[in-house]
Amino acid sequence: MAHYVPIPKDLNDIKEKLILGFTKRQVICFGIGLVLGAPVYFLTRDKLGLSGAIFAMGAVAAPAILCGLYRKNGIYLEKQIRFMREYFTRPRKRYYKSTNMFAAVERQIEYNRIKNKLRDAERKG
Repeated sequence: MAHYVPIPKDLNDIKEKLILGFTKRQVICFGIGLVLGAPVYFLTRDKLGLSGAIFAMGAVAAPAILCGLYRKNGIYLEKQIRFMREYFTRPRKRYYKSTNMFAAVERQIEYNRIKNKLRDAERKG
């Protein structure tokens, strides 16, 4: 009996697993979250209690961990946030302004005509 193994058509989505099924990016982001969250837990455990310290640790470590896990349409969280910031800070109304070449030529002709009149008036006067 033959066994069939499905092969994905797009090989770009295949990521090499490093530790416990996590990619290198996820391991690094979890490490950053641990480095940021652990001191917060130990420094706030006496003041906030166990539940408060765990909540504070989670709030500090969550952005780093989310950067490693969240991916939508092939774009990671930090790039998505940068794109959103650029979108919302850009001006909403964009105006299209064209130059009327015929009007520019007419203005130049009028300017030359007036300049010639003034030059002729200076010569006579």
